[in-house]
Amino acid sequence: KLLKYSVVKVPRSVYAAIPGRNKYRPSQTTPIPQFTMAGCYTSQKFLGSMEGATLSGKLAAEVIANRAKGNADKPIKEIQQHIIDAASSYEAKDPVGVKGDGAIAFGGGYTVGKKEEDLLRESDPAQYNDQKELSTV
Repeated sequence: KLLKYSVVKVPRSVYAAIPGRNKYRPSQTTPIPQFTMAGCYTSQKFLGSMEGATLSGKLAAEVIANRAKGNADKPIKEIQQHIIDAASSYEAKDPVGVKGDGAIAFGGGYTVGKKEEDLLRESDPAQYNDQKELSTV
């Protein structure tokens, strides 16, 4: 007998699969030696999901194993010409809401010193108890 349940719906957890978009997804094989791509954003059948990321990792491992055997790579997907044209005029912009340019600003880990702690306190004060500083621990 079921006593309790809940349904969790996250409508935007996976993007809409619009016909014709797969041509923009890169293959695991790249023209760069010893560089292979994997992730749910690459060309595979499960799109943006954990299943897609897992399958992409398997496909990338196959590319690496194939190269290790000395076999020729499978054909690389052609980059659409309008993407190449748009890239030539692209201007990089600072990400919204990001303070600093260190690893922590982009989710990476590193050693926190006094300078980094001050930046963290400014960007995310809720993490800290004002009586205790990390640099003294």
